[in-house]
Amino acid sequence: MFTKDSAFLNLPAALNPKQAVFFDGMRHSAQIVNLSYSRLCRSLTELSLADSGVSEQSSFTHVFLDAWAFIDAADRFRCLWEMQPNSDTIPNTFSPKVVRSQLQAIRDIRNVSAHIAQKIDQIIALNSSVLGSIKWVTMESENPLKLKTHFIRPGITRGNVKAQFAMPSGDISFNQGSGCISLSAGKYEANLSAAYKTIWSVVEFAEATLASSMQPATSQERIPIDMFGSAELDTSQS
Repeated sequence: MFTKDSAFLNLPAALNPKQAVFFDGMRHSAQIVNLSYSRLCRSLTELSLADSGVSEQSSFTHVFLDAWAFIDAADRFRCLWEMQPNSDTIPNTFSPKVVRSQLQAIRDIRNVSAHIAQKIDQIIALNSSVLGSIKWVTMESENPLKLKTHFIRPGITRGNVKAQFAMPSGDISFNQGSGCISLSAGKYEANLSAAYKTIWSVVEFAEATLASSMQPATSQERIPIDMFGSAELDTSQS
C-alpha cells in the first residue's frame, strides 16, 4: 500500500510529535488492512478453486484470522483518522463524519467480537456462529466469464441454519481472484471489500495532502522508522 517514497514513511523531524504518532498509527493500521485483506482474498480464491476438495473437516481458521485482523485494523484506522489533530479541517469527502459513516458496519462488527462473551445469548438466539460467517465471489475464469459464490459458516450447528450466498450487483473489485466479501456476526454485517476501498481512498488522499504540504526532506531530516534489533545470547552457562 505504501511505496518507499510515501509521505507516511518520510515524516519530517519537525512535524508536531502528536500528529506524527497519529500518522504512524494510521500507516501501521493501513498496512495490516492491506496485508490481511490480500491474504484473505488469496485464501478465499484457493478455497473456491478447490471446491470439491473442501469438506466438513477442512480448517477455516486462517480465513477468519485475516478477516478479523482486517476488521480490527480498519476500525483502528477510522478511530485515528477521526481523532487526529486538526481533523475538523479535512475536506468533506474524507471528513471524519463521512469516513465514520462509511465504516460504521466495521465498528458494529468489531464490537460484537470485542464483547463476545456478553453477546452469547444473542448469538444463541440467532443460531449464528461465534466466529461469524463469511461470503464472497470468486472469478473462476475471465473469458468466458465464470463466477462462483460461496459462504463459510464455521462452528457447531443446531437445527436449521440460515446462510446466504454473496449476490453481487454492479461492478466487483477482484483482489487475487476474489471480491464482494462480507462478514456477518451477531445481528450485523460488514462489506469488507467496500471498507477496503474506503480506506484505500483515504490513504491516497492523505498521502497526496502530506506530500503537498511537506518540503522534501533529507534522510537526516526524516523521523526514523521500523527499527530491528538483533543480538546473540550467551548460552555457555546453560
